[in-house]
Amino acid sequence: MKRIKLWTLVIAVISFLFVEFFPGNAEAIPAFARKYKTSCITCHGTFPRLTALGEAVRLNGFKMPDGDELYVKDQPTVMGVEAYKKVFPQAVWPSDIPGMPPIAIRVIQDVVFDTGGTKDSSVTFNTPEAKILSAGSLGQDMSFFTEIEFEDEDTALSAWFMWEDWFSGAIGDNHLNFRIGSIGMQDLALPNTRNHNRITREGYLYADELQLHAHGSSSIGIELNGFDKWWRYNAGIMQGDSASDKKDFYGALSFKIGGLGYDGSGGTSEEGGLKTTPSGYWRDDSVLFGIFGMKSYIGDEDEEFDRIGVDGRINYKDVSIAAGYIRGIDVQEAGHGGDAHEEEGEEHEEEGEEHEEEGEAHEESDIDKDLWFVELEYFVYPWLQPYVRYEHLSVDDSDDSDKARFIIGTVILARANVKFNVEGRFYTENEPLVAGGGDKNDDNLIALRLDYAF
Repeated sequence: MKRIKLWTLVIAVISFLFVEFFPGNAEAIPAFARKYKTSCITCHGTFPRLTALGEAVRLNGFKMPDGDELYVKDQPTVMGVEAYKKVFPQAVWPSDIPGMPPIAIRVIQDVVFDTGGTKDSSVTFNTPEAKILSAGSLGQDMSFFTEIEFEDEDTALSAWFMWEDWFSGAIGDNHLNFRIGSIGMQDLALPNTRNHNRITREGYLYADELQLHAHGSSSIGIELNGFDKWWRYNAGIMQGDSASDKKDFYGALSFKIGGLGYDGSGGTSEEGGLKTTPSGYWRDDSVLFGIFGMKSYIGDEDEEFDRIGVDGRINYKDVSIAAGYIRGIDVQEAGHGGDAHEEEGEEHEEEGEEHEEEGEAHEESDIDKDLWFVELEYFVYPWLQPYVRYEHLSVDDSDDSDKARFIIGTVILARANVKFNVEGRFYTENEPLVAGGGDKNDDNLIALRLDYAF
């Protein structure tokens, strides 16, 4: 605990120094900032974290929810005239494409100080990620997203296309949208604590431990999603592990009480929206809670891996508190052991009871993981947001797999599109390292991250 307090003080001092050197204010210019001629903070509290308005824009196919044409400054190129709708099917349905190419670049650079533990301390410099991003709308009811990510020596492509408002006349606006492509990239997560929507350098422990990362061909599939003022859902089928003949399934449902609705309605200048003052654009007094579930198959024996979890977030003025719990269940691990011994028992009836006991022993060795976390974020100023998160992992029937850690740091917005994270990762429990002869502090580190987009 003394070590944690010491590093907390170090982070606070470094944060103060960066505030002194980077106090400025400026407009950001990624793709949507150019489209609407506005700052990144219109839709992001601390990027990539979306504000309530930003979430409404995302769900609405990258369009302002209360009349996109009122806010667009970069006029789109028209693909056909409005009159074509009246003569359809004798004409192609009209649409449009972005006037300026909707391309943005994001670069992340780190300086990492490994505090040592049982090994020597060290400092490393690296550029873990660089991305080329493109997103936008194609007319009133279609949208797209593309990401080319460069990570170390690897390159990954993610892209999806969405056709919105199916059967809107019968079931209502926004209630049924169809998406195809890299659907798992942003949605394999607890709905209110998505890994892609975090402000920390360190990802959520639950995403790493339960393999909730979808990239490349494994993330390709189809999804149905929809939303209204106080609820939203999504459910999809993904390609999954190429070694398995079965597909992965996932789904999530989330509810919201108060604040700006998922559809962009119901907000005030105190809670969010375009009329919010620069000192309160992140505010959205609300309560959010949701559930997530996923079934995946791994390997040529179709080993099942289930995840089920819940989370919630409370936003009030300048404070945001979130918590979540998720369980991963390796159900096929037990099945293989039981089936194998059952077959052997049929072949060797005289040893049936013995194999049955061994099969039960295998069932008891299932690898089930329980993870929970709680986090607190606070806006001291529009450009300064400290945070702390505690995460805990426990593994059933294992004496050397449990983990617990604090993530402590602060975000400093040097500009609306340039930020620094000063962050520490401190383990209070790290049984895998200890079991291997190390110390729980061997994975502790302090990091300075530069993250900018244009």
